[in-house]
Amino acid sequence: MSLIPRTRGKRLLLVAAAIMAACAGVDALLIEPNWIEVVRSVEYLPMVRPGAPDLTLVHLSDIHIGSLGYRERRAIQIVDDARPDLIVVSGDLVRGGDHPRDLQEFLSSLRSRYGNFVVWGNHDYWDGVPGAWGPEVVRRAGFTLLTNSSRAITYPGGRIVIAGLDDPVTGHDNLRLAMSRVLRQDLCILVAHTPDIVSSLGNWDIDLVLAGHTHGGQVRLPLVGPLYIPYASREYLEGWFNVPPGARLHVSRGLGWSWLPVRFLCRPTIDVITLRAGQPPGQRVPKSIIGQS
Repeated sequence: MSLIPRTRGKRLLLVAAAIMAACAGVDALLIEPNWIEVVRSVEYLPMVRPGAPDLTLVHLSDIHIGSLGYRERRAIQIVDDARPDLIVVSGDLVRGGDHPRDLQEFLSSLRSRYGNFVVWGNHDYWDGVPGAWGPEVVRRAGFTLLTNSSRAITYPGGRIVIAGLDDPVTGHDNLRLAMSRVLRQDLCILVAHTPDIVSSLGNWDIDLVLAGHTHGGQVRLPLVGPLYIPYASREYLEGWFNVPPGARLHVSRGLGWSWLPVRFLCRPTIDVITLRAGQPPGQRVPKSIIGQS
């Protein structure tokens, strides 16, 4: 029995389907993994001193450094062009546990005005990085590693505390310890690898939560959507969310990939967030104004 259709119309459909599949494969393997999307948003902060200057925060996640190639060097250029005041990396730094030089070179190329901060993700622990060379590489690269701890910075708008939650997937998180030095009057930004931690924020005075982990689905099929999202994080695929008890959550699509080197209809992202003092303009305008490039 022949698998080739006998009619000319069916043969053309088969050829068209094969061409589309080949194009999708090229896109998923060669184009999209390196085609970084810059997502810009403005987040209004009513608790910040009126008239304070804007702060530019760059949020990176799931960078999964395995080498320094085109994508990584393009990411460095994008971050440099943004001239950030703060840089936050919300976990999953490497792809495999044997890339200390590549990770250090990448991180040390990222510079900001007030400080660079990072937390561990589940892949970091699975690869044994936190217990080996990881902390020293992060320190030499000029980043502050937050493992259930916090650091404060002061700018003309007041005091900002960056609190970092250690990886929840592997059970290293301790929110009480991470928040132990945060004062009620502080603007608090909590950094965590997984977004589902927002279900247990309790009554802590947290204003913003920055997370990753989902990769935005990494592979999204038309009419189907993402092929895989971590179960506990399905509610927070990407973007901005209002979460109780009055915090704002931002989930990054991430820069790299895990398991397979593919992305489809889900480009890697670098998020450039402008933190602005005051209330959002108008009563019906959401707290974030988002644009893409």
